[in-house]
Amino acid sequence: MSAFDTAPLVVTPARYQSQDIPFSEWVTLLTLCLAPLIAHVVVGTPSPSYLCTSRPKWHERICHYNPTSILWRYAAITDRRIRARSWNRADLAATNALFWTPRGWDGSEAIVQHSLPYCTHLPEHSRVSVFSRETIKTLIVTFQGIQAIVLLSGVFVAGSDVHFTIWMAVDIIFFPLALIGLLRLCCAFWLNEDFSYSHSYAVPLHPRSADSDRGRSSFDSLLEISAMPQQGQFRDTSFWPSRLFRAVFLLYTLGMLAFAVLFLVRGGLHTVTTFVVMLFFLLHVAASTFILVFYFFRGLTTTTVIPCIEATLYKLYTAILIGLAVAVIVVACVETRRTPCGKYTSGYGSLADLISCRGSAANVLAVTEEDPEALFFGLVAYNFTVASNGSFIEIERDKQQVFNFTGMCFGNVSGW
Repeated sequence: MSAFDTAPLVVTPARYQSQDIPFSEWVTLLTLCLAPLIAHVVVGTPSPSYLCTSRPKWHERICHYNPTSILWRYAAITDRRIRARSWNRADLAATNALFWTPRGWDGSEAIVQHSLPYCTHLPEHSRVSVFSRETIKTLIVTFQGIQAIVLLSGVFVAGSDVHFTIWMAVDIIFFPLALIGLLRLCCAFWLNEDFSYSHSYAVPLHPRSADSDRGRSSFDSLLEISAMPQQGQFRDTSFWPSRLFRAVFLLYTLGMLAFAVLFLVRGGLHTVTTFVVMLFFLLHVAASTFILVFYFFRGLTTTTVIPCIEATLYKLYTAILIGLAVAVIVVACVETRRTPCGKYTSGYGSLADLISCRGSAANVLAVTEEDPEALFFGLVAYNFTVASNGSFIEIERDKQQVFNFTGMCFGNVSGW
């Protein structure tokens, strides 16, 4: 089926098929399942830097693990660097930091200067080092993103040698999240975690007389952020390189949205696992695209924290996304089974085995007598010995007999 061939969308009933998977294999499957979440969600979310003694509640922190928040952070960091007239270590640290202040989350341009008195450690350079943890993280998620594009694209190309199991098992349910890894390349040179901030006032930002700071609390500068903007450090969001970057960034997110829509529109037979995965990915990319379009066109990219982070609707969207993620893990654990070739699938029957095992051998034949329309229903044996009640019976050497057989045949088929 090509990208333009469509069929009615049919979701098969959920089946419990994982009863024969041993515990050791479950450990491997769940590790592969959670790897994309760790690589792209946890790695893409920095630890908060507290500029006050209070701490955010759990529902105020959890939205930062939303993939949409991570996409926004990548875009905002890149956009700020593009618009910066000058760039130093303090700018790098403050741009990467996730500040919690008495007024809530703050990733504005003003906090770049006003957070400096609370900084206890700055990075060594104004960009990431080639030999650093951030570079390794970027390489990992980039390779995963390239692999995801190649495999998912093969689904829509007729006769492609690239094989991707549409009826995915629990080990690859979050594989589509790898697509966001390529967007990390935009800000790869300016991602850094080698900094630290304290909620105690450390050093003064500007030279002042002793009398001017006498009696001031350590939070006064934070409360005056809106009244003391730094002029000229960053160009306006109407700066044409900034506009060009936002257009390219949006183009990629629209491409991810097209992927998700095509998977749904093309229809066909799907398991409950693949259907919930499609809903999860479609919700994520559709909401992300809408939010990015809304703020990008208005030029509201001056903060590294997504502007709607504290909105009730955004928190609800995050909760639904987490609920779908948990649901797809549960459903996939129920439907996952091992095929004869050793791969895993959520599909049922010989057709699922055949689809999953493509590429495992030169030829894969599904042999069954359960399906009256099956092309293969038995094995032709010559000079063959079968077991019967503990004894072996030799087939006559000058005859060929057909035996009923159910299973998979792997190998090279000649004479076709």
